[in-house]
Amino acid sequence: MSIPYLVVFGSLNVDLISTVGELPKDGETIFSESFVIENGGKGANQAVAASRLGAKVTMIGRVGADVFSGQVLTDLKFEAVDVSRIKKDLNHSTGIALITVDSKSENTIVVSSGANMMCGQAELNSLQECIVGASCLMLQNEVPLEINLEAANIAQRNNVPVIWDPAPFVRGIDQLIRKVDFLTPNQREAELLLDCELNNVKSVHTALLKMKDLTQAICIITMGREGLFFLSVNELIHVPSLRVLSVDSVAAGDAFTAGLAVAISEGLTLNAAVKLGSAAGALATTKRGAQISMPLRTDVDSLMRKTS
Repeated sequence: MSIPYLVVFGSLNVDLISTVGELPKDGETIFSESFVIENGGKGANQAVAASRLGAKVTMIGRVGADVFSGQVLTDLKFEAVDVSRIKKDLNHSTGIALITVDSKSENTIVVSSGANMMCGQAELNSLQECIVGASCLMLQNEVPLEINLEAANIAQRNNVPVIWDPAPFVRGIDQLIRKVDFLTPNQREAELLLDCELNNVKSVHTALLKMKDLTQAICIITMGREGLFFLSVNELIHVPSLRVLSVDSVAAGDAFTAGLAVAISEGLTLNAAVKLGSAAGALATTKRGAQISMPLRTDVDSLMRKTS
């Protein structure tokens, strides 16, 4: 089996992470139990995850010309991600994410996008140069929406499938959602996309059927401990979550989407691909942090064997 080649177009951030007993309420000041600085950004997280899962990965995006950018690029190189298409912006900072994680592994995230939102024609030119031969293009919502749309158009013209993680939620995606081949919202993102509430299996089934009116993409809704759901024709398929000792849910969705992308690129069936993605996402919750928690393929395969 040949090694899949993935292109990831998206954000590169530095994460400033505080752990707390409980998330603060409005107007409340609390003390953090610990603090770390790590690399993040949904695009970079997915690039690292896909590389650790066995793919050849090119990352396209933008960082600032600041103290953080060197760390970001050096660490991506260490993860065998091709960073030659990442631009340095002299006028904007590297993206920053302020993350708070509580004792139940729930989190809140505030992002200062910086250079990420300056992505434009230069990055599209880079995509045009390296998309040929790719097994898929991965997109998220941390670069400008209109640039994502044109990136999807470039992939479509080159017969490269697009996997889109619609996070964080943004409005005005009517055109983009029709251009992608796979869609991986979590529960909240699906609720916002469809203006509905997902509170039981019937509501999830209804939502996925409604999604088919918006896009021909295969939609997989991830719901944390409840597992994930997708449609086979019109039949609802549920894949339960794997039981692991979770300590931090940060970037679990990125690990899932990367696992799905790698598995699809390897020619696995959709059912097998979502199970690999689910295992990757589960393992990501067993370590704190974003990129540092992305699992190796050997660990994913081992977990899948144990739970099969």
